[in-house]
Amino acid sequence: MSSKHASNVSPSERIISFTIGGAMLYRSFKTLHRRPVLALAAGYLVYRSIAGYCPISRWMGKKDTHNPAINIKSYLTINRPRDEVYRYWRRLRNLPTFMKHLERVEERTDTHSHWAAKLPGMTGAIEWDAEIVEDQPGYFIGWRALPGSIIENAGKVEFSDAPDGASTEIQAVFSYHPPAGSVGTGIARLLNPLLKTMIEGEIWNFKRIMEAGEIPTTAGQPNGRRNGKTKVI
Repeated sequence: MSSKHASNVSPSERIISFTIGGAMLYRSFKTLHRRPVLALAAGYLVYRSIAGYCPISRWMGKKDTHNPAINIKSYLTINRPRDEVYRYWRRLRNLPTFMKHLERVEERTDTHSHWAAKLPGMTGAIEWDAEIVEDQPGYFIGWRALPGSIIENAGKVEFSDAPDGASTEIQAVFSYHPPAGSVGTGIARLLNPLLKTMIEGEIWNFKRIMEAGEIPTTAGQPNGRRNGKTKVI
């Protein structure tokens, strides 16, 4: 192997890459035509583990081992009063009702909770403990994973009255640091479109639950326009 493509992946990272990539490849095999990004990410990880070389790490520069946070922002207007919308979100055990990647959220104290989730490309659930770091009743909730979590993550939601005086405007921000060094950074960049779509759908589910009390099925129906937007920074 030439010096240009000298190994830049540690043995431990190669093991992690192969484990995650293999699981992702197996999961995406039957849906390859519908989830090409997932298959691409899986192939990248398997190549990384076998070759011991990561082009993304080379491009980023191996000296910088800090993974920049990836932020996903969503804006939405909900046709319900602000205090009602806030109360539903603040009761954290409600989150899995519209965030389908969450298996459960257990509220252990007023500020501490335990989360279990399944993320795109991962088999099995990952779990972590979190704490609410700021709570302004009716207006703002901020939380973060406790140190030592598998995936460092945090989030905040701001609630404000809409111009009509009866609806609520929310701005939700989800932030996470990919795991496993440069392998996490590379896979996160490849999976961003999936994460963006997932968050957008789940915030839209929140609107449906608050306004209709349930998440209606749209199978066989034309897509309606959503009065919200999501972006990745």
